[in-house]
Amino acid sequence: MLHSPEGFEEFVAVASPRLLRTAFLLTRDIGHAEDLAGIVFALLPRIVQPEPAVPPRSLPEYQDGARLVAQAWADLPSTSTTLRFVPKSLDLVLFTHCETGRDGGLLLITLVVNGHPYTERNGCGGSRRVRDWGAFGIVVGQPSVITLTVEPQRTTAKGTFAVAIGEEVPVSEYSFPPRPQTLETFPAIQPEPAIVLRPDQAAPAAQREFTIEWPGINMMELRSNTPGRIRVLVDDVVVLDFSHWSYSVFTTWVQPSDWEKIDGLDLAKGQAVKITVIPERVTGDWDVTLTPR
Repeated sequence: MLHSPEGFEEFVAVASPRLLRTAFLLTRDIGHAEDLAGIVFALLPRIVQPEPAVPPRSLPEYQDGARLVAQAWADLPSTSTTLRFVPKSLDLVLFTHCETGRDGGLLLITLVVNGHPYTERNGCGGSRRVRDWGAFGIVVGQPSVITLTVEPQRTTAKGTFAVAIGEEVPVSEYSFPPRPQTLETFPAIQPEPAIVLRPDQAAPAAQREFTIEWPGINMMELRSNTPGRIRVLVDDVVVLDFSHWSYSVFTTWVQPSDWEKIDGLDLAKGQAVKITVIPERVTGDWDVTLTPR
């Protein structure tokens, strides 16, 4: 788009009479003189203002405990995009993202990692972790390639799709989302727990220790409504190690049948047991409940 430089209109107003007289002396016709003067002004340099750049598309840098290190995008009607990256670790999280609008229908995705099939005609979106990325030919410090292919369920679908790879980061380095003004509250637990352990409300990230009478076979449940990490130890044995990345209520638990599988614990009903809760970067509410089964 062309724009006049500052002061150009004033220049035209001052110069027009002289230019018109000169043009008339050359053409001896007032109409031709006006046309010639208009052409001269049209050819004078202008300032070219570039159109605003389209902001690059990008998924949030921090998601699900990982920091994104590479991502690739494409638009329908294209049906594939290729992501290239060099991993610094094998603690990787794979993300997919699809947008087709309200009437665009679903996109089925196929992922191939370094030539190894990962998933075929599956749903799009969310994060994926693999216990052994080495099985897909991923080696620290060496280039890897992930190809995402999409299959629209409607031939007229319009939209965009992306694949990204992230590397897990510790809670201490993770960038949490903005804190909402109001935090979610915990729903009631049914049946009512026999034991409920809570934080110091003035210092929710402070470590706490409790001595309780073990209720026997039970379900232990840990809940939190802010991001952070919480570890629960029973008689100094870690039974839960839980990281949460958003300001929503999230729950994890130890099932009644899981207690006998935990090495180092030999618990009997009525026994005095020490429970230690170690929060990290937690800023809201949490609780640990034991409900007999």
